[in-house]
Amino acid sequence: MSESVESVQPVGPDIFLPSPPPDVEQQERFLDEAAALAVAGHVITVYLQDEDAWAFEECEPVRALVASAGESVLPVTLLGLDIVVSSAYPTTEQMTRFAREGGAAREPRSAAASACGPGGAPLPREASGFAAQLLGAAPAFPARGPEIGGRRNLMGGDTGDGLPQPAAH
Repeated sequence: MSESVESVQPVGPDIFLPSPPPDVEQQERFLDEAAALAVAGHVITVYLQDEDAWAFEECEPVRALVASAGESVLPVTLLGLDIVVSSAYPTTEQMTRFAREGGAAREPRSAAASACGPGGAPLPREASGFAAQLLGAAPAFPARGPEIGGRRNLMGGDTGDGLPQPAAH
């Protein structure tokens, strides 16, 4: 066995609930379902806005979402740092699936590629593009920008033939 083997802790969904809830009965039904899943061994954590205000402040994705969209976005369900449900209570099936997925090892994915579909694309093993230039792994463009051949760069103030000349002072 390798000395650097770390034990993987299952990560279940974190569910942030409004206080007071707009519909008390709906929230009670949800809490009963979440409690039954927790008793069955699923890792599920529930935070109430009034009782667990610290969690709402310390969790960056929830804090940012509430700040931008308002408290009507609650309840919010996170899996890790990913918001997986907002403005609705997750169903029992969703909570079960999130609890199951939270314990599975995941390969890091490119956020841009993941936005295009559920599979995403694996992160590249080495830097490319501008990141490679910053790391010194790729040649930098010339200081004045890339070579554009015989084309005129109007953004750079090109005043060649046929273009207006700067006013003489």
